[in-house]
Parts: sequence; C-alpha cells; structure tokens
Amino acid sequence: MPRGKYIVVEGLDGTGKTTQLTKMQEYFGAKNTLAVREPGGTPMAEQIRSILKDKNLPRSAKTNMFLFSAARADLLDNSIRPALTSGKNVVCDRNWLSTIAYQAAEGADVSDILTLSKIAAGDLFEPDLIILIDLDPAICRQRLFGRGGSEVDYFDSKGQDYFLRVRQAYLEEIKKLKNAIVVDGAPAPDKVWQQIEEKIKGANL
Repeated sequence: MPRGKYIVVEGLDGTGKTTQLTKMQEYFGAKNTLAVREPGGTPMAEQIRSILKDKNLPRSAKTNMFLFSAARADLLDNSIRPALTSGKNVVCDRNWLSTIAYQAAEGADVSDILTLSKIAAGDLFEPDLIILIDLDPAICRQRLFGRGGSEVDYFDSKGQDYFLRVRQAYLEEIKKLKNAIVVDGAPAPDKVWQQIEEKIKGANL
C-alpha cells in the first residue's frame, strides 16, 4: 500500500491553523486523513503538553527543547508513522520547525534543536509539505485574547517582543527548507484556504 502524505501546518497561535487543518482534512477525506497536534496526540505526549503549557513551572529553553522533542518522538512512533504506513494521510498542527522558532527565540541553539529533532523524527524529518501561515503577532494575540476566550499559558505570558522573534525565526528558517511554503493568514479563512489548496495542488499532493 502506498504511504500516505504527511503535511504540517505551522504558525503562531491565532493564525487559524486549526481551521485550515479541518479544511485540509475535508479536502483529503476525513476517513482517509488523521489530524494531530504537537505537542499531544498520544497519552504520553498530552502529559508532556500539560507540563509545557504550565506557566507555574519555570524552565530553560534547553528543557523545553527536550520536552517538545520527546513528545514529538512519541507522536511520530505511535500515531503518525503507523497511519502513514497504513496509507492514511496525516495533517499535523506543528512539528520541529516550531521548536526552532520558539526555543531559538528563548535562547536555544538552532543546531542543537536540529540534531535532536532529526533523532526524534527519523525518516519523517522532512514532511511532504510544510505550510507556514504568517500573521502579525499583534493580530494573533488580539484574536486569541481580545474576547477573553483563551487562558494565558507559559508561552503566552512571554509577551509581544518574544512573538516578534518567533515570527522572524519562522520566516528565516522556512527559506532554508524544500517542500515548504508561506501563506498570508490575514484574509478571511476561506481566502486563506484558497491559497493553501492552490499550493497543495501545485505540489501534486
């Protein structure tokens, strides 16, 4: 059976990743597509997610790098890889590019993140397509917290300057990758999806 396609959607919280992942799942067919998130997606990875989100647990960028990589390895081994092998497509909210963007902005060394990410991901280090939804961090935070609907977690508490560094890291790193594209997250969700659908068709996925 042919291996399924592995597609990752990246970007800051508030860019609309969840909405676009749902549209992507509909596009490929819900029965033949697994949608997952990082960190999370397995009992172990969800436990690690709870630790990472906890703003009452101070830690270093290096510690976060290891925690995210551990959650990623578990998700890949126990969910993503088996699904792909069975012929299912996988659409994933984030992968190691997030770790580079967020932990490098915290002060972690990019080469260390890449080394650890390659160990965690193995043969799935390079997805078939990475889609970065780019949006001004100020707009992202307005979407997330403007109506008081989201709780501030560990990363949210870092403030505007941090997210500006994260966005810049995303834009710098994605230029180095093949099978990676950037779409504008500012328009309405249907307009964002039109950009993504066009790129998916262009990549013959």
